Amino acid sequence: MPGPLAEPEAIEQPKKADVSDKPSPAKGNDKPEQPKKDDKPAKAEASDKYSGIRKAGKIAIYVLIAAAALALVKYKFFTPPTVVVAEVRRQDYTGELQGTGTINVAVLASVGAKIPGRIERMLVDEGDVVRPGQVVATLEDTDMRQLLQSSQARVEAARMTEQAARAMVQSAVAIELSARAAEQQRRATEYQAGRAWEREQHLVATGAVSQEEADQYQERQRTAASAVLAAQAEVGATQAQVAAAGAKVQAAHSEIVAAEADVRLRQFNLSQTKIFTYVSGIVTDRPRRSGDSIGSGEPVIKVADPKVILVEAYLDQRFAGDIRAGQAATVTLRGRAKEQIAGRVYRIRPQADPAAEEMTVEISFPLPPTELQIGQWADVYVAVSKTKNALVVPKTAVVAMGDDRFVLVADAGNKVRQVKVESVASSPRSQLMAVKGDLKTGDWVLAEPMGIKPGQTVRQDRSWKPGSKATGPEMGSSPVMKM
Repeated sequence: MPGPLAEPEAIEQPKKADVSDKPSPAKGNDKPEQPKKDDKPAKAEASDKYSGIRKAGKIAIYVLIAAAALALVKYKFFTPPTVVVAEVRRQDYTGELQGTGTINVAVLASVGAKIPGRIERMLVDEGDVVRPGQVVATLEDTDMRQLLQSSQARVEAARMTEQAARAMVQSAVAIELSARAAEQQRRATEYQAGRAWEREQHLVATGAVSQEEADQYQERQRTAASAVLAAQAEVGATQAQVAAAGAKVQAAHSEIVAAEADVRLRQFNLSQTKIFTYVSGIVTDRPRRSGDSIGSGEPVIKVADPKVILVEAYLDQRFAGDIRAGQAATVTLRGRAKEQIAGRVYRIRPQADPAAEEMTVEISFPLPPTELQIGQWADVYVAVSKTKNALVVPKTAVVAMGDDRFVLVADAGNKVRQVKVESVASSPRSQLMAVKGDLKTGDWVLAEPMGIKPGQTVRQDRSWKPGSKATGPEMGSSPVMKM
């Protein structure tokens, strides 16, 4: 068998076919032989072109990286950094102290029952407005009404007993008067019998009458004297009857007095089944419901008088000497930060918190009763100082170094210099603070000096403005103040 054909070293270009040359006709089933096309030259040409493009792309990338590195080096080491600067201004500045507390009222009354019992009806609900003397709840009074009726029946029985005793007194007095009349009559008879006896004794001495006749007069005198004694005894007996009847009257009267006192007590207890409020205001809490059992003094509602609404705020006690009653303050309720309500320092509690080193300051402010929520959190700002025509700079511009404070100032040549300042006043609601030092109006201080050193050259960005968070009264852009 013949060996494999050797690969030609070079591919020769095919010659143009002669027009006269014609292929020989096919014989039998043999198909005409098709010429084979060789695509390797085209593939080689495409590969060379792609390789060139890749080399050009790599070169372009290297050039861009080198340019970026050069630009970075130039920016980093040869271009001054851009810093945000703020202009030093003069304006009136109000220094404020911030505190946090909860809303309360000057008068918060707990209205409860004076006697134990079970609530029959609650007549008010939370949020209702009540007036002094208004009935807010009633207790069950069935047992008390029965006790009252029993006491009233006792009074009636005592009065009937007293009437009977007084009738007995009248009867005994009548008997006593009759006995005294009989006694007087018998005394008269005794007197006459005694006179007759004395006369008979004189006649016996003269012999005008006999002794027997005189003895008869003597006997009459003795009988009259005995009758007087009997009459005296009868008077004494009637006096005892009068005294006994009088004692019964006194006993009946005492019973009446005691029964009437018991009636009054029962009536008072019955009146206590109606629970009244003695203050006007809004019902802020109703811890009891109809059917609940309560003890004496337990509250059924709480009433807040909205005439004086307070925020019990906790402030740093280091500023105790700067706060006085009557100072201006601002109150901001939680959830309503855009509304600032003008208020006043109402009073300063004498008891401070030694653990938190805070004092409690009550701030009074106006608020519609419908918006009152006892216990709601609020922020307060107490004005502790007012500085006229003060130098003001951003708070972020002041840098602390030990006990000293400094700002960095960019001069007209964009050179940075360090200036020592002292804090005059600040407010938590402001991005500015009042300072004093070697500054003047029109100086430009670095608003964010971190990373910048004195003597360094910078580029100034003077676009700094107090942000929307600066809502202090000195900023001139505070939200709506509710009076």
